Amino acid sequence: MKHWKKIVFLFILFCLSMLMMIYTYAWLDPLHIEEARKSITIYDRNGDILYESNFTKNMEWISIEEIPEIVQEAFVCVEDKRFYYHAGFDPIRIVKAFANNISSGGIVEGGSTITQQYAKNLFLTNEQSVSRKIQEFFYAARLEMQFAKSEILEGYLNTLYYGHGIYGVNSAAHFFFQKELKDLSIAEIAMLAGIPNGPSIYSPLLQPENAKQRQELILSVFYDNDLIDQSEYEQALKQELTYVDHTQESESYGNEQYFVDAVLQQLDRKGYLDQNSTLHVYTDFDPQIQSALMNGIHTYIDNDSELECASIVMEPFTAHVLAMAGGKDYTLSQYNRAIHAQRQVASTIKPLLYYNALQQGFTPATSFISQPTVFQIGNEEYQPQNFANRYPYREISMINAIAMSDNIYAVKTHLFLGTGTLHQSLLDFGIKQSQENPSEALGTVNMSVYELGKIYNTFASEGLYHEPSLIQRIHDDNGKVLYEEDTQNKRLLDRDTTLVLNQMLTSTYDLKNFTTAYPTMAGTSPKTKIGVKSGTSDWDAWCAGFNPNLSVAIWTGFDDNRILEKDYYETPKLIFKYVFDSMYPDGDGPWYSPSDNIEERYVDPISGKDSVNGSLYWFLKE
Repeated sequence: MKHWKKIVFLFILFCLSMLMMIYTYAWLDPLHIEEARKSITIYDRNGDILYESNFTKNMEWISIEEIPEIVQEAFVCVEDKRFYYHAGFDPIRIVKAFANNISSGGIVEGGSTITQQYAKNLFLTNEQSVSRKIQEFFYAARLEMQFAKSEILEGYLNTLYYGHGIYGVNSAAHFFFQKELKDLSIAEIAMLAGIPNGPSIYSPLLQPENAKQRQELILSVFYDNDLIDQSEYEQALKQELTYVDHTQESESYGNEQYFVDAVLQQLDRKGYLDQNSTLHVYTDFDPQIQSALMNGIHTYIDNDSELECASIVMEPFTAHVLAMAGGKDYTLSQYNRAIHAQRQVASTIKPLLYYNALQQGFTPATSFISQPTVFQIGNEEYQPQNFANRYPYREISMINAIAMSDNIYAVKTHLFLGTGTLHQSLLDFGIKQSQENPSEALGTVNMSVYELGKIYNTFASEGLYHEPSLIQRIHDDNGKVLYEEDTQNKRLLDRDTTLVLNQMLTSTYDLKNFTTAYPTMAGTSPKTKIGVKSGTSDWDAWCAGFNPNLSVAIWTGFDDNRILEKDYYETPKLIFKYVFDSMYPDGDGPWYSPSDNIEERYVDPISGKDSVNGSLYWFLKE
């Protein structure tokens, strides 16, 4: 027993010694809040400011003296009631949060103090990792040792994010109520105190029922902590709040932040995140396309649903990233699925397979019989199936195989070419996770949206490849160019073959391809002409396509890889259609022109044979 007491004593002594060392360092190491990450400004393709690291965009900083005491007390009461007594972190709160999370079996409560949240707002990103939490702790300690509580609270209240592109409680009072802070009622203060916990969940403009429930909970906290009396509490509960109407205003719900985070990460990898230097970062981020993308996502995916999505929009021939969605809402999840999530790409892999087939002498009219087939692969049998076990039981052309996403045709082509052909093509695109096997023709390889997007952007670029580019150039404060993108493209795919493939990818909405069902994009194709392919697995739904100006890749599914109900298979197609219809409302988008080595032929797309009543497809001249 004495042995254990000694161990516990030594452990406590060690912890106290470490804390003393940390806080001594925090006291001695100067921290300049006014310079915190202030040196990075990111611009969109119009030259407008997309992001400023000193929060001056969409922010009006006010002093603590201008913030009514009731507002200060309200946020302390709700967010960190021991704020004035701890040194940056609250051990009691951490233990309680840990216990509640353990008992609930998930993360239901956080242990961050106001100081920690302010440190994150100033110096860090929203990345959820152990290293970031450690950094947050050190910054919080330095804030506590070098600044008064009033200064920390002032900064916190000015950097709170309210969604809708709004920072700070003062700006929020104007945005939601068109009032000065001093004129807010208790009910309005409670509403503003509840929103930052989850702006997309608790914004009264987006989720009025959730916002009201949250406000009532906050009012009860006010009452329990003697911030208001019984009559004030009852009066606040009864008050009906009136909000400013912003329905005619354009907003992106802060989801440009996925793009911003990706840029900041790239700056870090390139070694430019030096807090002592000034950076002007120029991108091709397009607010109009981002708005179309997010509006499409919000139209077809409910925020209350657990269904997630990711998308990347690129510019063909430059591979500039124009828009990005790492999830359906940044305030719900900061994890960027477009870059980091690896998912099974399913039938969206098939165009690359058929490009290889065209290179090996196939034509759009090359036919195979599609029927239930058992393939003998060495000593093993492989029996792929078509969706819903539908087979035409006849010879079909490559055109029809693409239109109907026929698995039997794909596997026959894959085995005819040799399984190493598609594998090598994927390696050429940097898809190192590719595994040479018969099922790879059906997209059993896992990729990110970013990786699939660069394959389709190469199709859109007539075979020219460029790694997706987030940053075009970086200047310092004197205009000196610190970095400029290499604009040189690489010829990765043959131009003529790619053009023939691109025209074939219009078959997915050509109704003359009807056999056992309609083509895969029938009813969900945009008004403008595009090349497009969808794909589904048990867990994922995809849609990827392009015209000469835009390439778009979209994924939807569940983060926990649960089975995806068939009702969700149409979701990425509908979002894809929404984006292109938003950009080309009159259907007047551009398309490619055949080269001198290509002939145009009207063919029956099912058989591939010439037909005056057929559809127009392109063939390489013999």
